[in-house]
Amino acid sequence: MKVYRNFVPNEQCKGLKTTITLGTFDGVHIGHRYILDKVISNTEKSTEQSAVVTFDRHPSSVIKPDSSPQLLTTLDEKLKLFESTGIDLVFILSFTKQFSEMSPELFVKNYLVYCMGMSHFVIGYDHNFGKERRGSIDIFKELSQKYNFTLEIQKPVTCNEMTVKSSTIRKKLLEGNVNIASALLGEDYSFRGSVVKGYGIGKKIGIPTANIAAADHEKIIPSNGVYAGWIKFDNQKKEAVLCIGTRPTFGKTDETIEVHIPEFKGDLYGKEVRIGFKRKLRNIEDFGNEQALVKQIKNDIEDLKTTSHSTIFKEGDKSTNGNYERTKKSVCISIR
Repeated sequence: MKVYRNFVPNEQCKGLKTTITLGTFDGVHIGHRYILDKVISNTEKSTEQSAVVTFDRHPSSVIKPDSSPQLLTTLDEKLKLFESTGIDLVFILSFTKQFSEMSPELFVKNYLVYCMGMSHFVIGYDHNFGKERRGSIDIFKELSQKYNFTLEIQKPVTCNEMTVKSSTIRKKLLEGNVNIASALLGEDYSFRGSVVKGYGIGKKIGIPTANIAAADHEKIIPSNGVYAGWIKFDNQKKEAVLCIGTRPTFGKTDETIEVHIPEFKGDLYGKEVRIGFKRKLRNIEDFGNEQALVKQIKNDIEDLKTTSHSTIFKEGDKSTNGNYERTKKSVCISIR
């Protein structure tokens, strides 16, 4: 996969023939994957290349900075996910205030058609682009006639009657419904971090934990609670109990991210890790004393053991595009 960073129309454009999709693609969720699959399949029997046009930041961070959402994926994470699909080209545009003022027609003409050589354009059912989001589907239909490209509009992808959207996934994470969020993503939600020094409370009570400092502050942290999940480090992946929030039993009010790895004896201080979420086990509670807390954590560890065999959706749920590697486990895709 070839990546063009900070792309502007220039000499690199010469000779390109492409099928393109355009968007922010936060999360590269199963709805996005359906669109990407259509882009790729359109080029399989031609000399064209499949291409994604995306941005270096979420457009809302420029247009509405006070209400810009936290992210599901960083730019580097998105690029890895794009590459896993088999996309040929990714054009990363610098989304600035000046860029946001460009009309949809100028963008389509100067970037997509004349520069990137677009002959076929694949977009989602709710796509809007350009100054004041004037680039509606009706506008794209007009431009396709004017600039001689074909337009393919994808219907919404649903997951057990939920329309798959990045905003829905963010909402589910902030509610603690990580299993639903992960099903919509097509994989467990996760983020990077490093192991830092904590208070040593876990070690003191016989259940040692690794304290995690999140690396990507623009990414969503799920709501406070205790979760079944996993941790990756040194090319290892281990099941873990994840705790986000305060420690009221010990009178601690600062919020932390702690990870307990059952039966693990090593030292993780200073290591770079990734933690992933499978399902919420319970809320944060004040157990009144250390013994009651230890008893509950042991129950959490037992609950963790059953998590790998549970799913949010039934295996019988039907999918019309369930051939994606990242969505086989969620078996929840349907096209309206």
